[in-house]
Amino acid sequence: MAEPNSVSSSTPLNAERVFLEYGPRVYHLARRLLGNAADAEDVTQDVLLQVVRKLDTFRGESAFPTWLHRVTVNAALAHRRKRAAQEENTIHQPEELWPEDGQHHGPVRRWAVGPEQAALDRETQQLIESAITGLPELYRHVYVLADVEGLPNAEIADMLGLSVPAVKSRLHRARLLMRDALAPHFEEVAP
Repeated sequence: MAEPNSVSSSTPLNAERVFLEYGPRVYHLARRLLGNAADAEDVTQDVLLQVVRKLDTFRGESAFPTWLHRVTVNAALAHRRKRAAQEENTIHQPEELWPEDGQHHGPVRRWAVGPEQAALDRETQQLIESAITGLPELYRHVYVLADVEGLPNAEIADMLGLSVPAVKSRLHRARLLMRDALAPHFEEVAP
């Protein structure tokens, strides 16, 4: 059995390993959640320092990357809340995006190329990152955790303090917004 503060008995956790191996993961997750490189750098620094200081308290009840992921998500959400309290959010309000009936109105466009194949192209990857950044915060967090990080809806609901149906609804709306943002780049041209 592995030591409580290690991933395996042959790879003990220490500050250097946390920074080198897990630093990029923390940054990329924070960047996707916050949509801003400067904020992601701040959160990454805070998370890595917090984790290194508390390595001796890691009990190994879950895998280290899972624990680190949760710490990162919590730090990013706390950073977002702190920032929102300091400035008024002028980005699209959810009420503006969705009418009272909660239905998406507009054409559903066909994509000539699937998102998985298109993401291999560097330009497409930039378009996707830009579309994710353009999502309202309300939907971006759920989208990143579900479709980018691959977490189950129940875990996302627990992390964000939402019900599972609320997560499903926000994820569906985020996917529709992503589709609308990316469709002009992938639409099939009629002959």
